[in-house]
Amino acid sequence: MSLFDRFRRRGKKPASGGPTAKTLAELEEFMSSRRGVEAYAEPPTSIYAMTMVVVAADGEYLRRPVKDDKQARSITRKHGVPLYDARIVGYPRRMRQYDKGVRSAGISLDDLPPLDTIEEDHEE
Repeated sequence: MSLFDRFRRRGKKPASGGPTAKTLAELEEFMSSRRGVEAYAEPPTSIYAMTMVVVAADGEYLRRPVKDDKQARSITRKHGVPLYDARIVGYPRRMRQYDKGVRSAGISLDDLPPLDTIEEDHEE
């Protein structure tokens, strides 16, 4: 055993027994109660197991661990939700805007107060 052997990666994945029933229920509830949901698979790291982020049309999101790609595909297929690889496509802008508290729709004319002008009579 050399000095650097203890620093080498062993190729082990982070320990995870997979998501709990509560975690799966939270993901399924989110997907069924929100509209315009998309899912993003996040790869495992040396610290965290694989996770899946589900993002609604308004930018609200939920991040939970999943066992593997197969389970992520199974969950999303069941609800008709598209699954993307976060490493390749990144995250949607609406997710970042939701974190910042910015409305993604912007302001429409209906949101503005009525424009009332007051005409003053100027007598000279």
